[in-house]
Order: sequence, then C-alpha cells, then structure tokens
Amino acid sequence: MPMTSGRREPPTFELQRSIVTLLRGEVPRETHDASVVVGCLRRYECGGYLHALWERDGRRGSLPAAWAEPIARAHRKTAIDNLGALGEFRAVGEYLARQRIPFVLLKGAAYLTELYDDPGARALTDIDILVRPGDVQRVARHLAASEYEGSVDSWYPESRRFEMVRATGTRCRFEFHWHLGLPHRLRVDQEALWEGTREAQLEGIPCRLLRPKDAILYHVGHLADHYFGPTLKWIIDLREMLSRWKPDPAALASGAGDWRVRVALYLALRHLDKLFPGEAPGELLQRITPGPARRTMLRRIVSHAPAELMAVDAGSVRRFYLRPQLLDSPWDAALLSLRVMSRPATQLLRRLRPAAPLPWEPSS
Repeated sequence: MPMTSGRREPPTFELQRSIVTLLRGEVPRETHDASVVVGCLRRYECGGYLHALWERDGRRGSLPAAWAEPIARAHRKTAIDNLGALGEFRAVGEYLARQRIPFVLLKGAAYLTELYDDPGARALTDIDILVRPGDVQRVARHLAASEYEGSVDSWYPESRRFEMVRATGTRCRFEFHWHLGLPHRLRVDQEALWEGTREAQLEGIPCRLLRPKDAILYHVGHLADHYFGPTLKWIIDLREMLSRWKPDPAALASGAGDWRVRVALYLALRHLDKLFPGEAPGELLQRITPGPARRTMLRRIVSHAPAELMAVDAGSVRRFYLRPQLLDSPWDAALLSLRVMSRPATQLLRRLRPAAPLPWEPSS
C-alpha cells in the first residue's frame, strides 16, 4: 500500500482513554467535542464495532451524546461501503469461480465471513485475494479488459502483488497476491499454506480461507508491517479470532517460530491486553515472551498512551529504526537494515534496467 506523507498527531491522552473505555463497554467520564470524536473514530476505524457492541448489549441509548451520533454515522457508512465492496466482489468472484481459479480471501473480507455478523461492524479498506502464481496473468488480463485499472508498488515484482480498481462506479480496490510474506519479514511455506486452507463462501461465491492458525500468524505479521496501528480494527480482529477460534497455544507458538513472527505475536498480545485486560491467553503469552534483553528493548519503543501501541507516523523516518526491532531473527534484522539503506542505489538500478512486464500486459 502506498504510504501517505505528513504528520498526523494522535488524539489526546484523554480522548484515547475515552475510546478504550467505550471498547470495554463502559461510559467514559470525560466529555469531548463531537468534531474531535469524528476524527478519533476515523483514525481508529472502530465506530462500527462500537455501534454493534453497544447495540448488542442493548445499551446504545446510554452512549454519551458526543459519541452516539458519530458512532451511528460511522456504522452506517461502514455498512454502505462494505455492501458496495461486496457487490463488486460478486462480479470478480463469479469470474474466478466460473474459470475454476482457486483463491483465498485474506484479512478483512475473510473476517466478514466468520468473525463479524454485522457488515457495518468492521471496515473494509480493500479486498485481498491470494491466487496461484500460474493464474496471475489470466486474472489480471480479464480485469483489465473489464474496465479495471491496475497498479503495482515500487517493489514490484519482488512484492508479488498488484491492485485492480474499477475505472468507473464504486472504488473498491482488489489486491491480488501470489505469495505471502516479504523478504526478511515473514517465512511462509506457501504450499503448506494452501494445503491448510478451508472451503467457505462469501456472498454465495465459493472461496477458501486460511486455517485459523495461519490467519492469526499472517495477521500479526501484517500488524508489525504497519507498526500495530494507528487503526484499532486489526487488534479488534485479533480479539475476535482468539475468542471465537480458541487456538491451541502450543501449536500457535510453534507456528509463530516457523513464520518468524514470535515478536510480532507477543507485541500484538501486549496491545490486546492493554485494550482488553485479561483477554490475552496467558499460556500463549508465556510461551512466546522474549528474553529480558529483548523485552527491555521493546519497552523503549512502545507507547504509554491508552489506545496506541506505537505512535509511528506513516511518513516518519523513525519507521526505519523500529522495523528491524520487530523481527525475530537478528540476521533478518541486519539484512533488512541493509536493504533499506541500499534503497537509493536499488531505485537507480531499477530505472536503468528494463521494467518488469505488468501482469495485465500482453506477452511480447
């Protein structure tokens, strides 16, 4: 995903404390102006979840006035946006099913099938889909011929993904992957990943989902890539995964070691426990808690604010200092640091050599 520039200050300590209080099902003591509440809900992307939470408990009428209407509006907007995105998914999914192209739904769209009963409870930014490498060109060319515009990031083809968005109408983005995990960040056995997928349906379209263990590991790896925020929807996703799936602690800890996301899982559980005390599984935390030296290092980079684990702006150079510290392997951390430092030279070399063909371009 492209990173936006420009610093965005996090909400005040009091406002963050109020949002956490609401997430815990309690009424905040502080009062806030409705305009700052709207900005807070936009940053944390949890208005729809709060609406569903308080509606489920039959206490929506007890919400403070400054929160009630912004939360209701956030829920309505999320529901409308999601239904539009799911409508676009039907067209794409029907083509994949018709052509017998196996695909795996990832992240938000997958979570709507089994973690959230209310389509307005969880915001979709885009729809992520994993396909086999051999199906990439067929999918991309069909969509390009169906009035979709394609784009790739600056690290294509190494990133092994591309985006498609319809040129007209709604603007739901589809991000197609044909390999999960970036170099020196995640180590994923791609064949084992596919073999562990499960049959499912979304909007009546047959698809596949990652098995729960793999979905959690991929999720926390994604969280680390985004420095665990600022959105809170991802940590709420983790809360729902652990509550509904109840994964085996030993298997999940072992898998985190195989994927090299033990530190990411540990920090995600720390964030979960910060927002929802007592909900991080104790046995799992015990199995993946790093040693004293690593814990000391991690304490220096986490935030003391009530809602956020790391206050890292998308455009901040601090990201390049933090990212290696979120990796399990010191060797991976060193290689990633070298990769970042060599970016100017790498970008120059990219401009000097022929560009890699885009997935939707005809073969030469």
